[in-house]
Amino acid sequence: MSAAISSGRPNGRIPAILLSFIFAVIVLGPVAWALATSFKTEVEAVAVPPTLWPSTATLENYLKVFRDQSFLRDFWNSVAYSVGAVALALLVGIPAGYAAARFSFKGKRTLMLTILATSMVPGVALLVPTFYLLDSIGLLNSGIVVTIILSARIIPQTVWFIANFVEAVPVEIEDSAFMDGANRFQIIWHLILPLIRPGIAAVATIGIVTTWNDYITVAVFAPEVAKRTLQVALVNQVFDAVGISWSYMMAFVVIASMPVILMFGLVQKWFISGLTAGAVKG
Repeated sequence: MSAAISSGRPNGRIPAILLSFIFAVIVLGPVAWALATSFKTEVEAVAVPPTLWPSTATLENYLKVFRDQSFLRDFWNSVAYSVGAVALALLVGIPAGYAAARFSFKGKRTLMLTILATSMVPGVALLVPTFYLLDSIGLLNSGIVVTIILSARIIPQTVWFIANFVEAVPVEIEDSAFMDGANRFQIIWHLILPLIRPGIAAVATIGIVTTWNDYITVAVFAPEVAKRTLQVALVNQVFDAVGISWSYMMAFVVIASMPVILMFGLVQKWFISGLTAGAVKG
């Protein structure tokens, strides 16, 4: 009987394997197509019928991207906005999350639900009033303002994540530190932060991906060309009066995606352990 069961296990996995393969094709298919197109000439990129792989691979599209004088400026803006927004979100979210996890006060649950509810408000609904407000006080095209707006969108989830990670740390550890003479700041800096480091890495990764891929915020609140990001530059190419160069655009997409992909690869271990850390309460 056990032999029959064990022999049936591989057959039972076939549907799951096929389903996983289908999902992999759906997800990775467009990525592979974009990567292949980036190595094609423009003539081959628009050829009918299309070819999957370039007949003669070329790096010319990538060289064109790097030769573009505005590319490095757009790249720097993307990095500055993303890193600045995540740093500000962590600066606010870590103490707020810690307070939510360790302190009890009247209206705490209502406050936390309110913070969570703010993240559910569509950003598009706030574009027009925020635009007119910034325009009236002369703060359009301000990199600092864009960074603050991007940060405000990820602060609610940061507070909730950090609160869950802190709750997973046994409170007895802090009690022992208090008995040894440590103050609250020392406990947070030297004890809590090292213990929830994987969680912080997970929150930072989600924040970087969210802000890096943001288009509408920068396009609306920083319409000046010198303030745009890679995402805004990419979308602008679609509306270029000269026309779209698909091979060049795909090379641009690949380059614009690489920083996030490389970052995720570097912190993958921490990211996975961070997402599961808050699920198990010490």
